[in-house]
Amino acid sequence: MRLQAPPGQAVRPTSDLVRGAGMSQLGGFFDGQRALDLCAGTGAVALEWLSRGCDLAVAVERDPQVAKLLGENASHTRLTPRLEVRVGDVCAELAKLAARGDRFDLVWFDPPYDAGLHAPVLALLASLPILTETAEIMVESRDGLRPEWLGQRFEVVSSRRYGACVLDRLRLRQENPGAEPN
Repeated sequence: MRLQAPPGQAVRPTSDLVRGAGMSQLGGFFDGQRALDLCAGTGAVALEWLSRGCDLAVAVERDPQVAKLLGENASHTRLTPRLEVRVGDVCAELAKLAARGDRFDLVWFDPPYDAGLHAPVLALLASLPILTETAEIMVESRDGLRPEWLGQRFEVVSSRRYGACVLDRLRLRQENPGAEPN
């Protein structure tokens, strides 16, 4: 379905190519996972996850007008009952989601490239108890993720360029996998 987007350049929706490629990397279809769409814009990623089998998606968008449009897109696709739209600063909303005990299997993070959000949001994802052990995190950026943004908690599974965007797939590093207890 065609989704509405606000006029102008304020929102840069994830292209169909990038969204499709990311979904394919994650297996294409899902069975009951909980998904988190950060800097959600039109909600295309969250709605895609729901249409592919996720039980719940939470979309975080800071702009109230864009969030309203996101809600209209969800209504249009009839996926509203399984979508929670949260309006506010992405870092503050992550803290609130963690405080209420939410855990996510899938995260898509597509911030405005020049907003300086990559490092603080990835740090929060690494430190808050918000990800399941097997969580998959997809991150869009202009030039790929800088090592200092990743810290010690994430490992890059893949990194691919699609036109003007790099899509990185991350996982949590396993603490000493296979290590013998002392």
